[in-house]
Amino acid sequence: MFVEKTGYIVSRHTRDVGGHIEMSLFIKTPEGTVKVLPDRQLSVFFTDAPLTSLPQDVAGVQCVESHYQSFEHAAVVLVQSRSLVLHQQMVSLVKQNGYAVFEEDIKAHNRYLMERHIRGAVRFIGIPDAGGQTFRQARVIASDWQPNWTVWSLDIETSVSTNTLLSIGITAADQRVAFVVTEQASSSAVIQPFSDEKSLLLAFIRYVKKHSPDMFIGWNLIGFDLQFIDQRCQVLGIRPAFGVNGENWNIRSSDNQGKYFASIPGRVALDGITLLKVGGYHFESYSLNHVSNEILDDGKLLHGSERWQEIERLHKEDLDAFVAYNLQDCDLVLRIFEKLKLIELQQTRVDLTGIPFEQTGGSVAAFENLYLPRLHSAGWVAPAWHDDDFVASPGGFVMSSIPGLYKNVLVFDFKSLYPSIIRTFYVDPLARIVAQHSLEQAAQHTSDSANAQSSPLVSGYLGAHFHRQHAILPELVSELAHAREEAKKTGNSILSYAIKIIMNSFYGVLGSNVCRFYHAELASSITMRGHELLRRTQTWMEERGAKVIYGDTDSLFVILNKEQEDPQKQGERLRDEINVCLSAWCEEYAQLDSHLELEFERVYERFFMPTIRGQEEGSKKRYAGKSKGELVFKGLEAARTDWTPLARQFQRTLFEKMFNDENPIAYIQHTIAKLRSGEFDEQLIYSKQLSRPLSTYTKNKPPHVRAAAMIDKKRAEQGLPLEYNKGRKRVYYVYQRSGVVPYESPQDLMDLDYEHYIEKQIEPIADSILPFFKTSMASLLSQQISLL
Repeated sequence: MFVEKTGYIVSRHTRDVGGHIEMSLFIKTPEGTVKVLPDRQLSVFFTDAPLTSLPQDVAGVQCVESHYQSFEHAAVVLVQSRSLVLHQQMVSLVKQNGYAVFEEDIKAHNRYLMERHIRGAVRFIGIPDAGGQTFRQARVIASDWQPNWTVWSLDIETSVSTNTLLSIGITAADQRVAFVVTEQASSSAVIQPFSDEKSLLLAFIRYVKKHSPDMFIGWNLIGFDLQFIDQRCQVLGIRPAFGVNGENWNIRSSDNQGKYFASIPGRVALDGITLLKVGGYHFESYSLNHVSNEILDDGKLLHGSERWQEIERLHKEDLDAFVAYNLQDCDLVLRIFEKLKLIELQQTRVDLTGIPFEQTGGSVAAFENLYLPRLHSAGWVAPAWHDDDFVASPGGFVMSSIPGLYKNVLVFDFKSLYPSIIRTFYVDPLARIVAQHSLEQAAQHTSDSANAQSSPLVSGYLGAHFHRQHAILPELVSELAHAREEAKKTGNSILSYAIKIIMNSFYGVLGSNVCRFYHAELASSITMRGHELLRRTQTWMEERGAKVIYGDTDSLFVILNKEQEDPQKQGERLRDEINVCLSAWCEEYAQLDSHLELEFERVYERFFMPTIRGQEEGSKKRYAGKSKGELVFKGLEAARTDWTPLARQFQRTLFEKMFNDENPIAYIQHTIAKLRSGEFDEQLIYSKQLSRPLSTYTKNKPPHVRAAAMIDKKRAEQGLPLEYNKGRKRVYYVYQRSGVVPYESPQDLMDLDYEHYIEKQIEPIADSILPFFKTSMASLLSQQISLL
């Protein structure tokens, strides 16, 4: 008997069972999470092979003519297979015969959901089993049901010296528990003690099954916590039955990238660090202690490079303090997620694009989920993957700056420049190939339709043209732009931001060779059009008496010659005039409706544009300004985490004085004197993140790499696991008179090389502004030496 329910897709999976595809959707319903098996699923791809060249008598495979065509304007055959094994065999057969295959890599469950415009919320009907946990012969359609998620913040503690699991901590709205390997007695209801790792892990699996959380969240959750638990399960011979109804999870790593992925049937694992970056948050360090102090004004109970020794000591001698430390980490993560609404952001991305909930990246997947159903509706299949040489498109527009110290610099930027270019100039994969075909046909008939007044074609760059009547992406961008405006009106900042990152990702997708739609003409027609628009805008502004001192991607920095007039009013008037110019030019160019909009962002009352160090030419992507009392640094040392805290604060104070028309020379001299006296020692610690595993640095070994190598050498001598062998970890180091040494404790601040810090940290910053005061660091330092 069929039963109907509403719910939200938590995870999706496809595998072969008994020679047939089993597609399983784990759906959270008001009563709990269930497994839904859609009826009669097939794996699909297309090919330009003639139907007569394909086998017609293979059981479980069906090849039929389709009404679709390829980007080469050829008819394609639809190949359907009832198993994944058959699918791969047919793909291999077609390729061996020299024919192309299309969309062969799209997973069956993703195609099923995509073509039905299903994102997250669903309504389904199916036949339940006796326990009501599995629904067969199901049919699924989109819905709007919103779940109330059960979220567990998970953190583990391990023994560095023995590489074993000590505890698993969990906090949630109604859960607070620590599973601990210990022989100590405790009266705490929070602590569940176990004599060994195996007992702990088996109990934790039972606990997960009983309480059935929807989501695990944590800090480096998959790459450390879940990966370590999975590793210990393998060593101890335990089946990792952490999914709904005891199904196994799958923790896997990417090749040579140090990234880990978790697939858990019926559950989602979300990492806080990754979601912060998705949400556009930037921190000097993404350590839990640093982020929680900034966001919550609270931090870990223990921190620092030597905390593992204290953790092991507490585990042996003070169980309550050990558990408090473990659960504090869980609490911090839970509070960060709640305060920044990170789960809401991720769900919004799912609702907009249909990406799997656990997929925190996935710009290409999001694009394809939105684009492919529209492409299919238009009668086309996506292009085949090509191994052509990748041609990078030109980057964003960056003009050489006019260095100097300015008053009243106006900043203008284009609102969503690249999406607006796509929308205005019909930049689109399908529109490009239809236009190309039209031009080829026109050439055969010796007509010049591309230049006709009523032409449906819009010219791009690198020889590209786009057919307005076959463009999918502009309409999609338009829908998203309107949705974003509505989100802004209703104050839905999360929805507005999610739409923004989706729209802005389209350019990157079209310019990336990991996308099947990549073509150099597409990305170049976006970036090079951006170059043209900024140059035209610069010309229009300068015709109106403004002077552009710098331009970068979508922004222009402008000074005006009417000092007696209010800069705000001048900026607003100039903005309005330029937008009129943009509309007129688009109409003149190709009878286009302009969706380009120049915005007047701000006035810098004081502004500094430096030269390239050691040259007279103006720098790029580096400046400082003061706007409404706020100091803003871009690309300068104050904004760079690889400079010492002293250098960064020194620059901030230096510019504060300069922008307030104070002479900074006494401050510089005072700073140098205090540095040499040792008053700034704790501010002289460098920090820089390894971008890859330590072992891959073979030729060039910068200071942070040498410091990391010293730490790992010492750990190896002590028989401890290496700390930097996976890369992507921040290294702290100082310069002593003997050279670079890692910073691990205050004792490492002995015998610091103060002259190094003056030369490499103070001098470059000071020399960028001292010419305005008719002096230099060399002069100031020689004065100090003569005084001594």
